[in-house]
Amino acid sequence: MLSFAQMTKTQDSVTIRWIAEKAGVSVATVSRAIRQPNTVASKTRERILKLVEQYQFVPDGRAATFSSRRTGVIGLIVPTISNSIYAEFTEAVQTRLQTADLSLLIANANYSAETERDIIRRLIESRVEGIILTGFQRDPALYQLLQRYQIPFVVTWATSPDSNIPSISFDNRSAAIEATEALLKLGHRRIGLICGMTGLNDRAAQRFDGYRFTLNEYGIAFDPALVAEKPFEIGVAAEAAAELMQLQKPPTALFCANDIQALGALFACQKLNIRVPDDVSIIGFDDLPFSRIVTPALSTIHVPATHMGGAAAEALIGAIRESAAVVSQIIPTTLILRDSIAKVASKASVGK
Repeated sequence: MLSFAQMTKTQDSVTIRWIAEKAGVSVATVSRAIRQPNTVASKTRERILKLVEQYQFVPDGRAATFSSRRTGVIGLIVPTISNSIYAEFTEAVQTRLQTADLSLLIANANYSAETERDIIRRLIESRVEGIILTGFQRDPALYQLLQRYQIPFVVTWATSPDSNIPSISFDNRSAAIEATEALLKLGHRRIGLICGMTGLNDRAAQRFDGYRFTLNEYGIAFDPALVAEKPFEIGVAAEAAAELMQLQKPPTALFCANDIQALGALFACQKLNIRVPDDVSIIGFDDLPFSRIVTPALSTIHVPATHMGGAAAEALIGAIRESAAVVSQIIPTTLILRDSIAKVASKASVGK
């Protein structure tokens, strides 16, 4: 495997014709191996794709119809289009890009690393001028690919631990610390966590880390029986909350690392005749519109989706128009206290 420096050095010479010559086949065969792999003999296909991967070659999908390298298009990859928080973020991105006469191409990765990888390669092939990503955790080769093709990018929804990967986001870990601490200050010591799948979702992992860190800071032993890692779905979250609340020693509070999960937990408690917040406190994360109108109104972490979307778009505009470096930013979140949390009931405080 070539180093990144070696790949960058040979960037100008790696064309579809060069790949064809190296593989000992025609340009058409290379094209078919990439776009219609089933139409090429397996050994030939293997040889071609090995070169494509080794030199991180992406064909120019615009070549037949565009003579200019400028497309005026920014790619945005989100993990889902079913959560309204991403709609708010996307609207902010599009609004800012429109003022700069740039277009937005939106793609849904559906929480799949493989789908996202394919989308990124397709966006590069289409020669988008910049890409906005969700979360930082992905194959490093994808970042190398973006750098090789000199496509500005920015990570959103998660702070990046790598200074070479710019992120414009709020701090998931710090926000989770604030939410967990709000419950601890009310006397809760047995706090359940319902969060996303931490092995697949770096945002969920950062929130989980904040929860666990805060318990440790308060001298409370981490109990894995109080943690439910589930997809961001109301029904699944409701089932998880019901299981937690029916433990022999149930939690006195639930931190749900997403408002959709918090809503599921609220519904589960109502179905089980568990009073919120008298019997159990619930705090969410996102501050989705419904959190203000459910009963009881949901305490939560307000995520600056609009601010983040506008700032991410602004950074890419600067990178495209002025060759400015994309600089990382951390945007503050806000703890919103409503009616769904209260001091721990005296009967529950025995569990300290």
